Amino acid sequence: MTRSTGRNLLWMAAGAGSLLAVRQVIRARRWIPLSGRTALITGGSRGLGLVMARELARHGVRLAICARDADELERARSDLSGLGAQVVAIPCDVTSQGEVDGMVRLVLDRFGGIDILINNAGTIQVGPFDVTTQRD
Repeated sequence: MTRSTGRNLLWMAAGAGSLLAVRQVIRARRWIPLSGRTALITGGSRGLGLVMARELARHGVRLAICARDADELERARSDLSGLGAQVVAIPCDVTSQGEVDGMVRLVLDRFGGIDILINNAGTIQVGPFDVTTQRD
């Protein structure tokens, strides 16, 4: 290897290192602290919704979870409280606009706001998108 090739490789390595450092700084500036925030998770009593709630609880997020099954909801609330989370569990059928409105009012009354919304509730519906309705 010639001296100029070695110098070029050094400059390229330094440039790559600088680029990585800048990218890390940019990523760090986009990171939003979760502690003290409030999350509303529909379908939060089991499955993916409960897994996401547990992870948010570990980061100090106040949780509002909803589901249709009151017994499963209570088990999830107890589980999340055991992790130290502030949690409110609200029975709610998200297909009912009135129930959704009431749930949101309860969360706002309890925590003062909603910072994170995870719409996880649902059932699997299969069909072409162009014929799918909001009711589906």
